[in-house]
Amino acid sequence: MKTLTFLLTSFVLSASVCMAQVDTVYTHTSKIPCIVKEITPEFVKYSLPGEELINTVYKNTIRKIVFTSGRVEAFTPSAQYKKVNNLHAFENVTLTLGENEVNGFLKLGEASSIAQGNTMFSGLNQVEDRAQKRLKIFAAMMGGNLVYITQQNATKASAWGSTNAYYSKPTESFLTGMVYTTHVPDIDKFKARIGNKTEFNAVESASFTGTTTSIRVYPSKRTLKLKSIKEENGLLTIEGNLEGASKYKTFRVASFDEDFFYIFYEDKGTAYNIKIKL
Repeated sequence: MKTLTFLLTSFVLSASVCMAQVDTVYTHTSKIPCIVKEITPEFVKYSLPGEELINTVYKNTIRKIVFTSGRVEAFTPSAQYKKVNNLHAFENVTLTLGENEVNGFLKLGEASSIAQGNTMFSGLNQVEDRAQKRLKIFAAMMGGNLVYITQQNATKASAWGSTNAYYSKPTESFLTGMVYTTHVPDIDKFKARIGNKTEFNAVESASFTGTTTSIRVYPSKRTLKLKSIKEENGLLTIEGNLEGASKYKTFRVASFDEDFFYIFYEDKGTAYNIKIKL
């Protein structure tokens, strides 16, 4: 019996020592015990304990690396992309056609927008600008600051007629894209801001659909009763009851600052962003 106990204790101690002798890579969604081999401008290369195979992970996905020496290397978001602190900062959203530009960044979801000319004489560039603005607004409400355009269609105005009727089709632009963020909300910092508080008051509500060019913003006195805070696949979410949205129990935290946090949800094609006082 003593021999068995000794062997089990030795195994646990050996495993603990082995774990202590590896580096730890913290991504936005997981923790990877490994041996870091190389850090390049784009990737971190590593091997799992006991293996020789080299794995790679985009630096964009990494929050920090804790090395065996105890040194911590934190990874900051790419400086080329501006931070979107709230939905009113939608002009900071970057649109891109390059799929490689979003490698490693956290995906928030899909967004689309459509814009039409007011008359058949509306210019194509003007209509495309409106469609892009709407897409940026949608992304900002989601907490994103980068959109990879996956589909874009544009048609110029046309007109035709006959002896009895005259028809016209206005200029139209349609965009679809995947929304990403390069600044992932930190769940630990958010929890620290929340503290033990469970009831919060909204001060502003905003709604937006792809068929409008502006955000509808209005004062709000809705109450949020918080039940839990979670992180799922890198996304910061809360569970609770929001007055006026009884069928929804889960909301995503789009962003937060010193005084407010913003939650996002969608209902029947309309996006909602609620500003809540901390």
